[in-house]
Amino acid sequence: MAEPESPGGTTMGLGKRLLAMPRKVHRRMRSVESLTDATLAPSPGEPRVTSSDVYGFAISLTEAHIDALARCTQAAAEVEASWASHPRGGPLPADEALKRLCRRGVPPSLRPWVWGEVSGARARRAARHPSYYAGMAELGRHESPWVHQIELDAPRTFPQNGWVQGQQGQAALTRVLCAFAMHSPEVGYCQGMNYIAALLLLALECDQEAAFWVLASLIDGRQGILYQDMYARDLSGTHVEMRSLHALVATKLPALHDHLAALRCDMSILATDWFLCLFCTALPAEAAARVWDALLCEGPKVLFRVALALMRGAEPALLAAEDAGALLRAMRDAAADAHDRDRLMHDAFESVGGLPMDRIRRYRERNQREVDHEFAARETHRAGRANGDADGRQDAACSPSAGGTTKEELSARGGSFVSRLTALTRGTLESGRTMLQRRASSPTTE
Repeated sequence: MAEPESPGGTTMGLGKRLLAMPRKVHRRMRSVESLTDATLAPSPGEPRVTSSDVYGFAISLTEAHIDALARCTQAAAEVEASWASHPRGGPLPADEALKRLCRRGVPPSLRPWVWGEVSGARARRAARHPSYYAGMAELGRHESPWVHQIELDAPRTFPQNGWVQGQQGQAALTRVLCAFAMHSPEVGYCQGMNYIAALLLLALECDQEAAFWVLASLIDGRQGILYQDMYARDLSGTHVEMRSLHALVATKLPALHDHLAALRCDMSILATDWFLCLFCTALPAEAAARVWDALLCEGPKVLFRVALALMRGAEPALLAAEDAGALLRAMRDAAADAHDRDRLMHDAFESVGGLPMDRIRRYRERNQREVDHEFAARETHRAGRANGDADGRQDAACSPSAGGTTKEELSARGGSFVSRLTALTRGTLESGRTMLQRRASSPTTE
């Protein structure tokens, strides 16, 4: 398999524009100290060295980052020795041992094997005809209603990664996304999947079929690893997860929770990218891959742990922010410079504290009821407006902070949250995140 070409840099995060903020949020500047430092703002003249990571992304490093990466490299050699007794293609270790190994990191050379096994992708692939992926990819290119949007988004995906932007990468990315849209028509395609599929291709040795089956294992309706309807046309599952994270921040980081409320900075603006793109547009690629090592093994609770760890590590800078724009810049910069992936994962599993899955389930159940109720009410108002009801003429766009109409309702009306944004903003998820802020006109409560 051909090696990915080295790019000239990394992609920007998705949340570039926030229309509701008092001023434009600047592009992410890779100009801060490591996430573990006490302050996030380095001296203006701090020298940087440009290097390239294992997946072909250019990275700009301070001396502190270089030291952190050296420690991570040394630790990775020790971890690789721990995997030596489990040769590629053989049986994986028992559950608890496997969990510990995945938390410490899967060597890049073993990710195609380990990710395929722990995600269930290999079993899914074995249950289908050997030509299933090729058939879905071919049908998707010609029959999927999402093919046009996929072809628009593929060139926007990691624009400075040489392999992704090359002919081979663009063809592979388009085929994987079209195949998935055909395989799971109830989900189809949602912007954000393109970044996940691209990093899967890079991490899985550019193997399209392997990337397709891991993507399916993550997102495949109610049978996937991630929470249901995360990528539905109304993004309702994402809104449920944002409310659940909001509740966890209130418990784990109460001072930050209160500060966010004071600045009217909704959780959906801070963390939607993290959950829709599984941190691959926020963190350095090698750190994101470490998150995926644990995510594919243990499930979506890992996303909450990493989100809390990032906010906890950046809390001093976040609390010092005087407006929502400054807070978002500080958080984005902290995540972008989280090169010390060992420290990040240690904080996620050791410093965050207990995070029982039962608690997350309770939050989800409550939040799902709230989202369903609030969006049903919104649809009632919209129906009233259509019928000339005075109540219906109120601003129906003022929707709950983390909600969305159900997929069935959207299909019946022939439209969706994402498709409406596409018409207004050429469909970029960056602007989708902006619209989520506009939908957050009433703050969530515990």
